[in-house]
Amino acid sequence: MSSPSSPVPGTPASPSLVVSSPADILSYIPHALGFLPSESLVVLTTAGRKLGATLRVDLPDAGADPLGFAHGVLSFLEGDLDADGTLVVVYTEEPWGLGAPAPRSGTVLTLEDVLDTAGLPVRGGWLVSRSAWRDFFCLEEECCPWPGHPLDTVAHSALNAELIFGGSAFDASAPDAVLRAAPSVAERATARTAAPDAVIRAVETAQAHYAACCAGRWTTPDQFRATSALWDAVLHRFGEFDAEAEPDVAGFLLASVEARAVRDFLLVSACLGSAAAVDGAAGCGLLTPGPRADTPSTPDGGPAAAGVLPEVRRCGPLHDAVAAVRAAGVAAEVDAGLDPESEFEAGPDADPGPGGRPEAGSDARYPEPRTAGPASCGAGALRYADVLAGRYPGAIAWDRVDAMSILLARLAAVSDGESCAAALTMSAWFEYARGRGSRAAVFLDAAERAVPGYRLARLLHELLRRGGLPVWARSRTTAWTEGAAAALRVAA
Repeated sequence: MSSPSSPVPGTPASPSLVVSSPADILSYIPHALGFLPSESLVVLTTAGRKLGATLRVDLPDAGADPLGFAHGVLSFLEGDLDADGTLVVVYTEEPWGLGAPAPRSGTVLTLEDVLDTAGLPVRGGWLVSRSAWRDFFCLEEECCPWPGHPLDTVAHSALNAELIFGGSAFDASAPDAVLRAAPSVAERATARTAAPDAVIRAVETAQAHYAACCAGRWTTPDQFRATSALWDAVLHRFGEFDAEAEPDVAGFLLASVEARAVRDFLLVSACLGSAAAVDGAAGCGLLTPGPRADTPSTPDGGPAAAGVLPEVRRCGPLHDAVAAVRAAGVAAEVDAGLDPESEFEAGPDADPGPGGRPEAGSDARYPEPRTAGPASCGAGALRYADVLAGRYPGAIAWDRVDAMSILLARLAAVSDGESCAAALTMSAWFEYARGRGSRAAVFLDAAERAVPGYRLARLLHELLRRGGLPVWARSRTTAWTEGAAAALRVAA
């Protein structure tokens, strides 16, 4: 499933694109999604003569309730408050016989009724096969000759040419789009040979070392904050981070994601910033007391350290940042340079700031702390849990999410086993956060190849199968777009 792809407040105005024909609309869809849909239903919202959000969903299974499916589609479109109409496109290889009803006509007609009742009437619809496209509702031979128009008319449309000239491109499928952006998602045997054997061995050695050093200590306050600070330092400098050149750092990061509490924390940290995530983790009771002073914390029986950190080989900004973290003992918050916390540092009753303002008619305040239980019921803990469950209604730090996705792809290329499955599943979760379920499924399949039956991957797969989409991906003001991260930085 793909969420609406629509402008975010604060983004630079894009050049006006003239849509003058159905072929123009059909050429626009794969550019908006990043890949060519197959066996899909695509709905575009319209506001007057302007296109709005683009939603893609898998066609329902045979025997599925068409009314339930239609209401599900509507629930994803309700976040576009400017919409006053819709366009519907069915992509399928199911045959359409001459004089017979169109494939999926029951689904589309039910959806048309539901959207019309909701004030989003269907203003046009088409069916696209591998060889042709035709109007879904028109059966007049004079204007809609059988079997339809060749796909060349889409490829040669004026809008497609304009989009390509402007630098836009799309892939043949969602898996192709993922593999181009993250080659490490390919078959694990291929991904393993992407890095030299010496690098793989160095990373594995470092990973085993830090897994042993931090066994039972990942969630102690000192080590938890040290780990968070290192991830922040690398995220801020992900453009220069090379896992092959820094196997010690890569091994530490991979060892840390094998700890479930750290893995989940990093998902929230990417979305909200480390300060809010640490506060939420503490509120949820995830941090545990550290070992006694006389308890060895290293394989050779050495004394417990305030916070274990890896060595950075090359001099530069990353080396200096890690040295500063180590020197400070991670006693204070570390400025990662992305400043994502600016929108979340205030209490739950504060104005959420630019880009995070709720839509009209919604509750502008984060839920008050619940009364049952201890400190884990605080607002920070609720926000932490809501992000993991996809229930958080506020703004997401998309610059951090994008940086984390790039970093995880690099780590997956030099890892194997559980740490690789964790990195790939985290990547899938970030695609889910962006509202790109088709791409998330590709990452989850790769995680399954790395560790068959990996629990988190299976849970997320089930969520996607049921059509799950996070709350923030349903709203124009908080959904991810290509320019969302830049817009949030400008707004802040």
